[in-house]
Amino acid sequence: MEQYAKWPPPTERQIEWMQEQLFRESGPFYHLSTKPLENGLIFECDDERKVAINLIALLAKETHVDMLAFAIMSNHFHFIIKGELVDGIEFFRRLKKRLSNYFARRGRSGVLDMVDVNPDTPAISSLTQFRNEIAYVIRNPYVARTDVNLFAYPWCSGYLYFNPFLECLYSKKVNELSYKEKREITRATDPVLDPQFRIHDGMIAPESFVNYKLVEKLFPSAQKFVWWVVKNVEAQVEVASGLGERPNLNDDELFKTAQQLARSQFGLDRVKALSFQQRKELGVILKNQWGASNGQVARIAQLDQLTVDAMFPMAAKRKQ
Repeated sequence: MEQYAKWPPPTERQIEWMQEQLFRESGPFYHLSTKPLENGLIFECDDERKVAINLIALLAKETHVDMLAFAIMSNHFHFIIKGELVDGIEFFRRLKKRLSNYFARRGRSGVLDMVDVNPDTPAISSLTQFRNEIAYVIRNPYVARTDVNLFAYPWCSGYLYFNPFLECLYSKKVNELSYKEKREITRATDPVLDPQFRIHDGMIAPESFVNYKLVEKLFPSAQKFVWWVVKNVEAQVEVASGLGERPNLNDDELFKTAQQLARSQFGLDRVKALSFQQRKELGVILKNQWGASNGQVARIAQLDQLTVDAMFPMAAKRKQ
């Protein structure tokens, strides 16, 4: 980071102190999210997601919300914003209204009736929490879908940070667009686009409305950023718990956690050495504290599926 490029270079402790200062001076920050729909989807295709991206860009500008990270999931949303909570709530209110109108014209009225953000969302209180929340948002599509590269998914901001190829991505300037193209993007008869926006394939490019540079300045390095997103499993569980969501950890992550629990909880060096009763106790921990599915509990705690389904009958019923 250029502001730290002095000689002699600052120590890690000095950089962390400067980033703490920047965090305190730049906020407040909020993680606005919606509860996943229990039944049905918000978005059924990429064309719908493209409309959502355009509206997010336009409405963030309208409501003076500084977008730092986002993830558009099939059945819910995540946004990390810089600014006042009242502006963030207004941003989502307008987004919900505009998207609802769009869906109604496509014969899908009521899709967003049960979708909303918490009006009492607390501010992100520390730099560590900020990093955890950013990582959680970026990781969300990756843990939900097996076909997602978490640093190359177009409906999430994960590909923006520490990416030296952003400047190489082809996009149009606003003044290069035709009136028809502007109308298509804004879905308005009198289209107005911020001249700073860049357009790619009919969509406002996220790199032109997401303040990814500030996020970069609040992480120690690109390497630490990747670690936060990929390796900091405990933080992912903590954030999910705060949002009232179930953590989505893959089998490898849960297996490593189970091995650690075997040592810390039972004094044994591996899951395989646990007794049947101990493996059931391990399964309860994996389910309640780490959000494992019944299938994962069976695989990781090495229990048969009938036993696990009997332990967690409500989860087994939802699976049917």
